[in-house]
Amino acid sequence: MKKKNLPKLSKQEIKEAKLFFKARGYTLKNTYWHRYYKGINGEFHKDYIPYDIFNPKINPMLNQRRQWPALLDKNFTYNLFKEFNQPKRIVQNINGFYYIDDKIVSLKKVVEACQAIKGKLIIKPTVGTGGGKMVNAFSIVNAKTTYKDYSIEKLFGLYKKDFVVQEFLEQCDVLKSLNPSSLNTLRVVSYLNNNGAHILNSVLRIGKLGNTTDNFSTGGLFCGILDNGALKGKGYSPKGNIVTETSTGVHLKDCKIPNYEKVQDMIKSMHYVVPYFKIISWDIGINKYDEPFLIEYNTHRQGIDLQIAAGPLLGDFTDEILALTLRRS
Repeated sequence: MKKKNLPKLSKQEIKEAKLFFKARGYTLKNTYWHRYYKGINGEFHKDYIPYDIFNPKINPMLNQRRQWPALLDKNFTYNLFKEFNQPKRIVQNINGFYYIDDKIVSLKKVVEACQAIKGKLIIKPTVGTGGGKMVNAFSIVNAKTTYKDYSIEKLFGLYKKDFVVQEFLEQCDVLKSLNPSSLNTLRVVSYLNNNGAHILNSVLRIGKLGNTTDNFSTGGLFCGILDNGALKGKGYSPKGNIVTETSTGVHLKDCKIPNYEKVQDMIKSMHYVVPYFKIISWDIGINKYDEPFLIEYNTHRQGIDLQIAAGPLLGDFTDEILALTLRRS
């Protein structure tokens, strides 16, 4: 807030935010997060969820911490969600072992498998990652990768173990038009209760021109998504800039996510697979045939900055979730 010189909240806004949480059994020690969100998007909501309530209270109370270490390995995602679309895996490294089609193979076989792919590939760590760190796109040219002209073996050496190589997902024309260099994904938050799985919030993440990742932390944009799949007219950058069109000249208000209803149905169905986690942030891509694909799911470090573009995180389930968390704490 100091760096961005964001304006302070009014006394009335501070009072409203504190009273809102007090009425639900919480002590809001400060309103920094409310100030931060309003400072960027110009909108005050008393029910914004601050990190210092979400991280220590809501997330660990609704999501079983003992499940995190195993189920968050992105290599295991292929087993968990085998009935759902995912980018094709070429090679997996699990605890130092190389796998192709669920069978342990030699490094020589792995290199040959990568060399057989003519298109673009993605390599990324599968354990303890976030923010697009170490996610790199590359191709094979004359037996070498286009990543710094490294050999395949040398590139794998950077990752040591626990990583995956996937075919690059060719995204739909709508998302490609927003920024062709990155896979632009939907971040959708869902909540599971006894009545089923529910969509709480969703945004589209658009990468910075030239970047291969769409993460907010690497210069991308957040843009809220309406219930019908249309984009809201404003996007927000990490620097607090508000944009109405992308660097490719596309107006956000003119875009609509293809098959958005199918995206929602897919997420609801996937949430039943992992009931250990009641709140999940899903990253979804849309391929060139307008079909949704699971990129990854997040239950441990769930960035909630999407409230800047989409409004209060918990939506219509705010009271229910806050009450549930309070009872369990």
